[in-house]
Amino acid sequence: MIPLAGLLLAAATAGAAVAPVDGNAALRHASALASLGPHPWGSPRARAAAAYVAAQLRGAGLSEVRQEDFEVKGVRGVNVVAILKGAGPGIVVVGAHHDTAPDAPGAYDDGGGVGVMIEVARVMARRPPPPRTIVFASWDGEEAWSTGMGTTTGSRAYVRSLGPQAREVVAAFVVEMSGWSGGTPVLHPVAYADPLRPGRPVIAPGWLVASALSGARGAGAGLGVGDPWLSWLYQPAVRTFRVNHYGDDLSFLQAGVPAVFASDSSLSAFYPWYHKPGDTADHLDAAALGRMGEAVRGAVDEVARAPVRRDTDADWFSALGYVAPRSILLLAGVAALLPGLLHGWGSGGRRLTARAALSAVFAVLVWEDPLPALWILGLPVLVSGLSPRRSAWGLALLPAAGLVAIGAAAWARGFSHGTWLPLWYRGALVAALLLSAFPAVAAASGGMRKKSARPAARLARRGLPRTGVAS
Repeated sequence: MIPLAGLLLAAATAGAAVAPVDGNAALRHASALASLGPHPWGSPRARAAAAYVAAQLRGAGLSEVRQEDFEVKGVRGVNVVAILKGAGPGIVVVGAHHDTAPDAPGAYDDGGGVGVMIEVARVMARRPPPPRTIVFASWDGEEAWSTGMGTTTGSRAYVRSLGPQAREVVAAFVVEMSGWSGGTPVLHPVAYADPLRPGRPVIAPGWLVASALSGARGAGAGLGVGDPWLSWLYQPAVRTFRVNHYGDDLSFLQAGVPAVFASDSSLSAFYPWYHKPGDTADHLDAAALGRMGEAVRGAVDEVARAPVRRDTDADWFSALGYVAPRSILLLAGVAALLPGLLHGWGSGGRRLTARAALSAVFAVLVWEDPLPALWILGLPVLVSGLSPRRSAWGLALLPAAGLVAIGAAAWARGFSHGTWLPLWYRGALVAALLLSAFPAVAAASGGMRKKSARPAARLARRGLPRTGVAS
């Protein structure tokens, strides 16, 4: 009987380990939060939302659940923190935010994210202790911009409250805007302005993104980077522009903690009722919440057992579910140089000098910021053996073509507001400058060819050989 009991217990434990995240339950949480109506931070409704989340986390099986008050410039908010003790050292934070924009009920932003977080906590609480402690948090004040106080006030307060314990946090995983059937789960590794290193970005390191993608893949869930269709363009774009406000991952990144946020909204598929009164539960889908929940669960599982890494390398590129580090990008840069240099070597003279100069410029740009150099500027085209005229046109047109693609996708989705729009305008200005400058370079290169052709034409009219030597 004892062996049979042991087998039954093992089977039950294995079943709990692979139990899927309940999308229907996540939808019920999002509906309950949205039923409060708009609940911006500091409001009684936001406090009621926090109380609801705390009760649900207790019901999910987490015994250590608390509400933490904080105050910023006279506005009082409340965070909810629940702890799932791990078997070893280190902490992984999984969070969402329960406050809303002033006019939005917030079913999607971020009731869906909170619902996913609660149900992931429920699944993990039923299993043996994870390798590291998991902190499930629901923050207030992510939408604090509505009171003129920036953003992410609740998660900033939480990070400050950790004090020296912040060094134990291996990574933070934020769930944002989830549950729309028209979207696809993706990670958003945004390059924020770093207050400690002006001019340099702070962004999710490659190892964290690689671990999250691997974990989601192992859970049988789809998870991309940035955009399901435009990831190749999204990744260099977010490294080119710096933003000061976005999601709660910002609070961790600026404190030196690796962090990233997940959403099923992206540029090519953005939720149409974002920050609008129409952000209600009838626009959410239980299956979509289940997909996001499985992706988050798999990612958190993997990050919770990944080796501790403190590198903050922002130079990486994700393709086909895998992450290429900086070393691979530099090798790609070297490979991009070779065709142009070989072409110039065969031509000799001025062309070799021009190719060498362009290659030197390209090498510096790749070393400083490899992803934009490789993918946005299109500099491989410049040194790939094309004529200078065609190379100049290619360099000028590629950014413009990419921006047209982004703008067309956004227009088709009816998305005409948010953080991306001013960045798009800035990118369009850069593209316009390139379009105005590089045709002049192309014309100059064409003029050089015409000038060199004139003596040969005069010799031909005189009946002399092109070498200029009379017989």
